[in-house]
Amino acid sequence: MTGFSANWLRRREPFDAAARNGALVRGFGAVLGNERRAPRRIIDLAAGSGANFMALAPLIDGDQDWLLIDNDSLLLAAQAEAIARWSRREGWRCRNIDQGLSVETGAGNWHVRAQRLDLGRSTEQLDFAACDGITTSAFLDLASAAWLDRLCGLLTRHARPLLATLTVDGRRAWHPPLPADVRIHDAFQRHQAGDKGFGPALGGLAVNYLADSLAARGYTVSTAHSDWRIGAEHTEMLLQMIEESAAVARETQPAASTLFTEWSEERNAQVRAGLLTLDVGHLDLLAVPETMKP
Repeated sequence: MTGFSANWLRRREPFDAAARNGALVRGFGAVLGNERRAPRRIIDLAAGSGANFMALAPLIDGDQDWLLIDNDSLLLAAQAEAIARWSRREGWRCRNIDQGLSVETGAGNWHVRAQRLDLGRSTEQLDFAACDGITTSAFLDLASAAWLDRLCGLLTRHARPLLATLTVDGRRAWHPPLPADVRIHDAFQRHQAGDKGFGPALGGLAVNYLADSLAARGYTVSTAHSDWRIGAEHTEMLLQMIEESAAVARETQPAASTLFTEWSEERNAQVRAGLLTLDVGHLDLLAVPETMKP
């Protein structure tokens, strides 16, 4: 996966942290515990700069071995620095080891390795048999039905659980509303359905599609809302969301560029006045195979 800057990923981290569904994370950790292996071996798909590892590792018991997969060399290069900085902030020792990092927390040691891989073309190169579980975050809405079918095949072939967090589900609510919000939203939905390297993206339909597919294969699937709440005090994030929304709308519907520019200017004025908030819908998903049910 490419196209997401490290700055953007850092900016979204506090909103992700506040939105994640803790019950599904605990359920994933419990399933890994039932496997009675140490360290717990986890593959994180589309790992970016490592935020999903940093969010989940403290919530999973014992020693862990993480393999962080991404196709963006810049984000992979940023992982080690981000994890080391996070470890220092938490008071843990982080040191370089062969092919990765070791984070020593006192309650457990976490080994972290990075691998560059084009998931759109080469997901099957990953050895799901050599891991205990799969995670991913803010990714599935970029994937097509065909790619999700491939993922289902790998999961079911090796009976591995999946925790997929913070998948956009298509809901977006600006407060206060404006008449042009509907046009902005429609343009965003069209843009999201484009090919992001995995075929025509399902966007907000991805979680339900994957949930139905895995349930049909005997998985127990749970989903929960994990919505962003962007308050009036989060001015930088609001301004970025406005800019992104207007740019996508102009690209998708260039004939209405003037309307979208006017919408952006009015929204920016609302941010400056402390009057704007935004809710962005996301879903978390936990899928557990029949053989690993607690």
